[in-house]
Amino acid sequence: MKRYLCVVQYIGKNYCGFQRQDNGISIQQKIEEALEVGLKQKIEIFASGRTDAGVNALAQTIHFDADISIPEKNIPFAINQFLPNDIKFLSAKVVNDNFNARFDVKKKTYVYHIYVSPVELPVKNELSYWLKKQPDLNKMKECAKIFEGEHNFKAFMSAGGQSKTFVRKIYSIKIKQKNDDISVEVTGNGFLYNMVRIIVGTLIEVGYGKKTVRDVQTALKSENRKNAGYLVPPYALFLKSVKY
Repeated sequence: MKRYLCVVQYIGKNYCGFQRQDNGISIQQKIEEALEVGLKQKIEIFASGRTDAGVNALAQTIHFDADISIPEKNIPFAINQFLPNDIKFLSAKVVNDNFNARFDVKKKTYVYHIYVSPVELPVKNELSYWLKKQPDLNKMKECAKIFEGEHNFKAFMSAGGQSKTFVRKIYSIKIKQKNDDISVEVTGNGFLYNMVRIIVGTLIEVGYGKKTVRDVQTALKSENRKNAGYLVPPYALFLKSVKY
């Protein structure tokens, strides 16, 4: 029996989230079904963390244990044929038996994609969030610095979050624009329920002058969700990388 670390990419719009749920088809379900067919054994997978309904992943990491003779480099080819077009294995390798895809995570990076246009653009709408007017990126970048470091992010968690502790560390928030496309890249040691999407919504409000940097400082200290910004939609959010 060996433990495998695999990198998986997916588009989340057709799923109820990564984790198995009773109310819909999950990404975990589709992967475990494909593994059972491809490897001819029932396998449970463990991910670096859950992604919510509609959220995408460029490089989600999972681990599982299996007794197979397939070379690790061939596992993606063996499994991908049984997966839908919106979920695919990118790589697989054997790791130490003590490795854990969730608990060994050191850093995660999410990126949120935005585009600015006077009208909606159908070719971008699937995976990018539409803003009708240009926000002030300098104000957004100034505000982003407030989030960096270790803070209590309870005000930036949606109702329904199950975390019992609310202190997380943000290593960096990078905001970039090329032509009409804006990206907000957030790297941290972990995130609360909807935390990245609320941070992005807050930054957008700052960019439009609806909130000030001081308002955001107050929101952090208040630990009250009502004081933070709005929740941007999930389809433009991507789990970019996981570091161990």
